Amino acid sequence: MAAHAPPLADFETHAVPDGTRITLTFPDDFHHHFRDGDKVPNVLALATRRFARAIVMPNLQPPVVNTERMMAYRDHILKSLPPDAVGKFEPLMTLYLTDNTTPETIREAHATGYVKACKYYPAGATTNSDFGVTDVKKIYPAITAMAEVGMVLCIHSEVTGPTIDIFDREGEFIQDIMKPLVADFPNLKIVMEHI
Repeated sequence: MAAHAPPLADFETHAVPDGTRITLTFPDDFHHHFRDGDKVPNVLALATRRFARAIVMPNLQPPVVNTERMMAYRDHILKSLPPDAVGKFEPLMTLYLTDNTTPETIREAHATGYVKACKYYPAGATTNSDFGVTDVKKIYPAITAMAEVGMVLCIHSEVTGPTIDIFDREGEFIQDIMKPLVADFPNLKIVMEHI
């Protein structure tokens, strides 16, 4: 019979060999929607209780597509922090990729030191993705710049279309988008989301 992990309540007292325990005292959140406007302080009040940093999703209306919008959103987040989180929480900003994102936009955003990743939303695949990417090849120049500066590509990993079953969206994405992308950009750091 296979051994099972102890119940969660037993983890604190469960014997763990020396040198094998890791305790995350204040982890990072690698995918967080802070929303916009009056919702931001409420979301931050919850997020900052558990996390020291968070990758900030850019699918607002309008989306965070350039450095100017990113700086405004970052400023809004910082001004909305609960008093006990000021100076203790770092928003890791992202840009929303569109068919029109340029290499210059990527380099400018990276130069701020605040933008750690760009988010690829397939057009029409999820909330506020209407301005998303319609064809991955259209953003290859921007992706090239991302690979050059070491910026991470976060991907909402699904495709949409009238002939694609809702349960096949992720599998189709891996075959049609992800495999060629990895082959074309072997040095690009990629995070697949929603799989």
